[in-house]
Amino acid sequence: MDLFGSGLSNGAIGAPALSELPAEARAALTSLMTQLILDHAAMTAMPPAKEVDHDL
Repeated sequence: MDLFGSGLSNGAIGAPALSELPAEARAALTSLMTQLILDHAAMTAMPPAKEVDHDL
């Protein structure tokens, strides 16, 4: 899985490529990015709760 693309056009200069990181670091980063994406998707998929008004 290539999370960050293979080019450095918009990347940080001197930052290692994902493939250059140790396996443990790649796994942790992938897990964190997955959780971030899922949390964001859950927040945007659910409309904000509306208050229930019982006044007539």
